[in-house]
Amino acid sequence: MLTPLPRASLLPVLLFSALACKGGDAGGDSAAPPDVTHRLDDQLTFSDVLALGTHNSYHVETSGRPEWDYTHLPLDQQLGEQGVRQFELDLNWDSGDDVWRVYHVPLIDQGTTCDLFSECVAVMAEWSAQNPGHHPILTLLELKDVAPTDDPEEAARMINAAEEAVREAWGDRVITPDEVMGAAGSLNEAVATAGWPTLGSLRGRSAWVLHAGGDWSDLYTESGATTAGRLFFPDGQGNLESPTAAVHVMNDAFDPNIAVAVARGALVRTRTDGDGVEARANDTTKANAALASGANFVSTDFPAPHYETGYVVTIPEGTPSACNPVHAPEGCLSTDIEDPALLQGRQ
Repeated sequence: MLTPLPRASLLPVLLFSALACKGGDAGGDSAAPPDVTHRLDDQLTFSDVLALGTHNSYHVETSGRPEWDYTHLPLDQQLGEQGVRQFELDLNWDSGDDVWRVYHVPLIDQGTTCDLFSECVAVMAEWSAQNPGHHPILTLLELKDVAPTDDPEEAARMINAAEEAVREAWGDRVITPDEVMGAAGSLNEAVATAGWPTLGSLRGRSAWVLHAGGDWSDLYTESGATTAGRLFFPDGQGNLESPTAAVHVMNDAFDPNIAVAVARGALVRTRTDGDGVEARANDTTKANAALASGANFVSTDFPAPHYETGYVVTIPEGTPSACNPVHAPEGCLSTDIEDPALLQGRQ
């Protein structure tokens, strides 16, 4: 049996006023927030979104390895130039400095556009502060290190470092499990009944997913019992009955349960390609399936055209995102999800 980490040891106590000083109030106390209201902001929710994501979002290509032959723009440029609204960051623990570093595989595939996790998070937060009309950004955090189940204090230190980096940059602009759960008995119940908060309440904000199963998930949720007080949403990994599941990574774009999960209110991320296989063949079969599946986020290595074949993944008629084909109501327009004219507010 695993010993759950005490909730208090995982989550440092931070005062709201301190958060505001640390980046949660990028616009300053005296400035009125810009009006970024969209037409259906009081009706549409986070689960009505279809958006573009990137896999290994920090990645810089490794020569001679076709599966790693792709380079992403820096995160803020993906947001601003490519319309990316979902990211995946691989976190590797540096025990010497007690920090998380972002890269894929030690020594053999370590190219990255942002070395420190705190740097990656800050770059995203700064772009968001300058463009508060964006719909919510979702980021998967894949912990590459084995959970130190025999050392709860070390595990707590590692999780605290990740959470504090997000709090430091985003402050109260983080969407938390507690906020989504409300008075429901579980996260699963909350999204299936009340649903996600409206886009109007979530613009300019971000949600973070602990993209890890096994020991990390058990430690973080007290063996699947609770998300109370947590900053990150646990990855449900396709288990539609898990009480802590409101977000699922389901990478098989042909999985019929994607539509089932989305219809029940959960957020789903799927993949359009992998290891460069589809890109080298210019094969959009999987991408087309992903776009039609109902997944809220379709993740690719190629938000820009492949240098040889031109393979690229975009959201059809997206501005940059679109209405989810399974969950969004009739009459929804892409500009209701996110309108480029409203990114920085009404003039």
